[in-house]
Amino acid sequence: MLINRRHALLGAAALGALGIAHPLAAQPAPPPQRGANPPRFLRIRHGDMEVTTLLDGAMAGGNALIQNFFPDSRPEEIVPLRARAFAIDTGLHQPVGAYLVHTGRNLVMIDCGGHSSFNPNTGGTLDALRAAGYAPEQVDTVLLTHIHPEHALGLSYDGSTRNFPNAEVVVTQIDHQFWTDPAMESRVPQGQRFIEIGRRAIRPYGGRIRTVEMRQDLEVVPGIFLDPAPGHTPGHVSFRLTSQNQSMLIWGDIAHQIVIQLARPRWRVGVDVDGAMGVESRLRTLDMLASTGMLMGGVHVPWPGFGRVIRDGEGFLYVPRPQQFA
Repeated sequence: MLINRRHALLGAAALGALGIAHPLAAQPAPPPQRGANPPRFLRIRHGDMEVTTLLDGAMAGGNALIQNFFPDSRPEEIVPLRARAFAIDTGLHQPVGAYLVHTGRNLVMIDCGGHSSFNPNTGGTLDALRAAGYAPEQVDTVLLTHIHPEHALGLSYDGSTRNFPNAEVVVTQIDHQFWTDPAMESRVPQGQRFIEIGRRAIRPYGGRIRTVEMRQDLEVVPGIFLDPAPGHTPGHVSFRLTSQNQSMLIWGDIAHQIVIQLARPRWRVGVDVDGAMGVESRLRTLDMLASTGMLMGGVHVPWPGFGRVIRDGEGFLYVPRPQQFA
């Protein structure tokens, strides 16, 4: 027998009069969250190395920023890309992470997160590092992909305290000069605030900063090699971890918005110092990863920060690495 809407409403009213909850009535709200989420980390083996991804936090911006961030984009192209990835939030959202590499000889940070003074939802790297069982004092080397706030501000929040007191900081000579030479200031797309934050981050390390040539396959720490990727900044690089004939690439800002930029790798990025060069570096990196099947990670790669890149039509697709529990 079919029950029409009028019968259903009458039935609901009758149940209500009897003090009986109707099965279609609104369900109670879920219980409130009990306490904050703990600092997050994930550790994997890579040959003889141990690689731990550390969740620093996240950055977000509204829809108004999309056109500035992707000047070549059109809204009708963004929407289906986000839809196929089941994106929930509007605007631009990206995680911020860092990577801890135990090579057996060195304990190395690749980038080190940001701080709430730059973005209120960043600055969790040190807590995540401690939760992973390490202390900042144990880190002997910090490798910087470039000197942007969410990559370098974890070095020092106040411009005087070394958060990694025993570490040497390694950055390309080109990137170091770009952020410290007053003659370069007019070339920074983000303006004076970024310049001041970058200088604050590295200031306490003084003689502990080692600048290196931006050269392909330069071994900056035993087992860790440099992969130039200029464009986002003049000295922007990725790092390749090699152990037991296995390689893994950790990039800085080859892509900020994985869903959009891998599908449309030729779109320029509005915050790149050289947009055309940034596209060239992105295409070269993605092509290499897709051709080799190499495991990769990146500061703005979806948590937990390890995956692979495959070809997808004229673009690429990110495939997360399955978590392994044994």
